[in-house]
Amino acid sequence: EDKTMLWHNDAVTSGTRALAGDQPPTLTEWADQQLRQSILQGDHRPGDTLVISTLAEQLGLSATPLREALRKLASEGLVVLQSHGSARVAEVDLHEANEIYELRLILEPTALERAVAAGDAGYRERVTAAWNALDAERIAPASVHAAFHRELLSACDSAWLLRLATMLSDRAGLMVAVGLPDRPAGYNTAAAHRTLADLALAGDATGAAQELRRHLSTTRAALHMVLTGPARSEAD
Repeated sequence: EDKTMLWHNDAVTSGTRALAGDQPPTLTEWADQQLRQSILQGDHRPGDTLVISTLAEQLGLSATPLREALRKLASEGLVVLQSHGSARVAEVDLHEANEIYELRLILEPTALERAVAAGDAGYRERVTAAWNALDAERIAPASVHAAFHRELLSACDSAWLLRLATMLSDRAGLMVAVGLPDRPAGYNTAAAHRTLADLALAGDATGAAQELRRHLSTTRAALHMVLTGPARSEAD
């Protein structure tokens, strides 16, 4: 088998495992997961065209679940749908970045406070596992970073608040991956999130929400500097 076929077979096998285990149970959700991860980790860059026929061949899926996955990603602002069976990865601009972070600062600390307050042993296990993945490399991949933030919010007892906060967090993850591709010397992703993880795991809902506000404000300031000029600043 050539490399393309081996990759294709691995993708199908991974999809079968995902559907059989604890991963999303439908082909559409698995396609969403694969596309979301590839966008957040930079395999598909802002402005890149996503052709359904090509994606279907790569992932070993029919066009239908891919179209549904792309529609969901479009509703969350990660892609822009185009005619003729394609989409493109959404791009980043300063106005949108400011708006996204304004909304995150309103919604996400509240979602985290409720998640920590409602969190049980299973929640703490998920956050710990996401933290360990974040701590595996000095600069964590964007998809791992996004997964950590998702798990922090995962026990929120409001479905709508969780949905909106997660959508904004994922969109911001794309902005940071594109807008802040280079980190300052010595930057460590896990170190930048350690206090946040410690407070969540300790059950300090108020403290975790306050730390998240600081965290998001620092990131917004750094992203703003990058999008308005060549300067670089340390960010979370």
